[in-house]
Amino acid sequence: MAMQYRIGEFSNLSGVSRKTLRFYDEIGLLRPASVDSRTGYRHYGPQQLEKLASIIALKNLGVPLAEVRDLLSPTGGGKDQRDMLSELKRTIEESIQTATQTLQCVDAALAELDGSKRLIPVVVKHLRPIPVASVRANVKSYTQILGFEQELLNALPHDCIGDLRGVLWHRCADSGALEGEPFVALKNKVPLRSYYDVKQLPPTTVASAYSALDDDSAEKSYGAIRRWMNVRGYQIAGPKRELSLGRMLEIQFPLKST
Repeated sequence: MAMQYRIGEFSNLSGVSRKTLRFYDEIGLLRPASVDSRTGYRHYGPQQLEKLASIIALKNLGVPLAEVRDLLSPTGGGKDQRDMLSELKRTIEESIQTATQTLQCVDAALAELDGSKRLIPVVVKHLRPIPVASVRANVKSYTQILGFEQELLNALPHDCIGDLRGVLWHRCADSGALEGEPFVALKNKVPLRSYYDVKQLPPTTVASAYSALDDDSAEKSYGAIRRWMNVRGYQIAGPKRELSLGRMLEIQFPLKST
């Protein structure tokens, strides 16, 4: 009769607990070589030590037990194991890449706190298209754009003006010129006039941060978004948006991946 071990002996030889061996039996991963019909005792053969070692080795690599079971079934093959391990490698590499990027983000946040008492949160938003009326203008200062915004509001029928308003900045001071486009969301159709354009702001994904109305607060929020984008490998995909929210601004940078 071939040598067999009771579950306690097999557990001692393999270094795997009896509880785990029973679980592997229940899920069909490692069946006993035989089970005593009278006592219910499980018996294992010496060759099953090698199979159990394979199970533990694959499990320690991070392979799910369901996949281990399929790989070690009689229909499994070496090619399947190679494919599985190659896929596992890709998953681990992606996890490492994600963890590395997260670490860079944490480092950037810590660096920002070194120069400020408060971390400016930057979030990603997916925006729907918005019908607007707008007027584009070259200005000598940021505050000068407010005059064009007021003229736009005066030119539109009051019952057509929506709640959202802001400015698209096509060029900012760092480019050597200022070119802005005040816009107002529309809730009804408006008569076409030569003074303003009627169009739709396209759907886009933006990095967004909030600021107070003063220039210093706004510049800090702009800087926070730029740093956020640099760490994550984004580029800007269109004019920056400044939304007027009463006593606050929401600053949005349309995103594209590098």
